Amino acid sequence: MKINLARLKFRPQESETFFLHAPGPNEILQDLGGKFLDQVTVELVVENTGRLFLAHGKVQTRVQLQCSRCLKECSYPIFTDIEMELVRSTSTAAENISEDEDCVFFTGDIADISAPVYEAIYLAIPIIPLCKENCQGLCSICGIDKNTGDCTCVNEDIDPRWEKLKNL
Repeated sequence: MKINLARLKFRPQESETFFLHAPGPNEILQDLGGKFLDQVTVELVVENTGRLFLAHGKVQTRVQLQCSRCLKECSYPIFTDIEMELVRSTSTAAENISEDEDCVFFTGDIADISAPVYEAIYLAIPIIPLCKENCQGLCSICGIDKNTGDCTCVNEDIDPRWEKLKNL
């Protein structure tokens, strides 16, 4: 995902809005067992401050993930905000920026914002994705999906420290 800052670079204190659409690379979701279902849509407002470019906007897409409880495939919408600084790598502003800041360095007029966009998507994915909020998951004994049916398994595992209380 690249934006062209040629028109904006000679207009300090002005801003420009960019609308980008691109297919999401499934490689970034490979560790999660997921894939992109929709294109990644980015609406980004970039402002020329005179020294650097400040960008903020929204990222939207839909990904397929595996439910952590029942292991079914589920669709998860992503709506997240994004902020970054775009700095020409030859400018004096590039020398004063620490590596901790969300910053994209570029040369010429084209800035590649793919890395911060995909990072925002990755961070918006829940740690424990669920197909629905009240997902029952799988039975730990027989493996049946508790969302689709009931199992007759009885779990009689008792903590040995409390076993004497069972006889009361």
